[in-house]
Amino acid sequence: MAPEGPSLRELLVPCARAWEEMARGRTLEDALRSARAGLAPRASAAVRDLVATALRRRLRAEYILAQLLRRPADPPAAALLTVSLAQLLARTYGDYVLVDEAVHAAHDSRLAHGAFVNGVLRSFLRRREELEREAAADPARAAGVPPWWLAALERDHGPRAAHILAAQLDPPPLVLRVNRRRATPEDCLARLARAGIEASRAGEDAVWIHRPVAVDRIPGFAEGEVSVQDAGAQLAARWLGAGSRMRVLDACAAPGGKTAHLLERSDCRIDAVELDPERAARIDAGLARLGLEGARTIVGDARRPAPWWDGVPYDRILLDAPCTASGVVGRHPDILWLRRSSDVAKSATLQSEMLDTLWPLLAPAGRLLYVVCSVFAEEGRLQVESFLRRRPQARLVSLEGAGPAWVQLLPSGNPPRAPGPPPEEGLVLPALHDGFFYALLENS
Repeated sequence: MAPEGPSLRELLVPCARAWEEMARGRTLEDALRSARAGLAPRASAAVRDLVATALRRRLRAEYILAQLLRRPADPPAAALLTVSLAQLLARTYGDYVLVDEAVHAAHDSRLAHGAFVNGVLRSFLRRREELEREAAADPARAAGVPPWWLAALERDHGPRAAHILAAQLDPPPLVLRVNRRRATPEDCLARLARAGIEASRAGEDAVWIHRPVAVDRIPGFAEGEVSVQDAGAQLAARWLGAGSRMRVLDACAAPGGKTAHLLERSDCRIDAVELDPERAARIDAGLARLGLEGARTIVGDARRPAPWWDGVPYDRILLDAPCTASGVVGRHPDILWLRRSSDVAKSATLQSEMLDTLWPLLAPAGRLLYVVCSVFAEEGRLQVESFLRRRPQARLVSLEGAGPAWVQLLPSGNPPRAPGPPPEEGLVLPALHDGFFYALLENS
């Protein structure tokens, strides 16, 4: 018989410690790295899920905690209480199971006095309806985002802002990209079915696993038949349209999913540029697992091509530009608390610089696909409109199967939520995806 996993009380302790680290400004992944030390993979994943759930309800949990306390709690106690209140708000566990386990976690770890934790959480349960109503009275708290973020979404998307916010409260979907050189989506679905894993098609090369599992349980992963990649991100290889023997630049390539997908679809030749040496190494490791050749990984700065460019123009350029990542908050809920309103303009300035720097590297009649995992107009539509005014020789090319000359994907939720307003007429896109902006530009 397989050993049982850790109890909820054992999971709440590293959750609280990670929460303390994030309060000091660390990213979710950095905070978890130390908090989960020594945990088995399954327990480590459970801790991440609990912390992510708490981040999605942070504002409401912190507001409610402040109403329940006469004075602020010490940081370790506040962290445990906030994480526990967020689980109660999310109803991930039975109320009294959660309270009991939080009390034991406090006692076992000495993060707080068990009686104190018990009193605060039971007080919440007695006043739950009143406190939840008060917490939801503020629109930003109800949505779980900073006020400036809510204002930006409502400015850029009007009634669709509510859909974006609701979708990003969901845990992210697990979507696979099938390596067409080794398998087909039908092969993948058949293997998953034999393993007892429920799945369905989510795009041209995409398969959605309905209930996420560890990658080591996914048939064909170790053999390089599949990779994990969002269905929206998989559109890049399709829309770039890199044919055999074409010379391609992947300008911000790490972790390498789009590079790999391009090579799975054609015998192109890719210069994969990445500034961070450690992230560049991940590109090579991923290509080796998939058995792909044809890419040259370059550690370099896409904004300064002189040291690495040989002067030969590229037929295709993929610019998956650095951005606020506002379209992937469902996967990285700490983004909401790491960003400031000024970061949108900073990202847009960097994107503009990269577009202007890379455009001269494009061959006549060559195409550049501009991508950001953002839902902010300043990084998407407005960025492209500004570039077209600066570069009269550039023209927008319609994206295959997508209707308009550019596409703004909004997060779909998991499973896909019924959208508010319908999508643009004629849009043929996967039903399950994160938030992305795409624009294809041709050097005419």
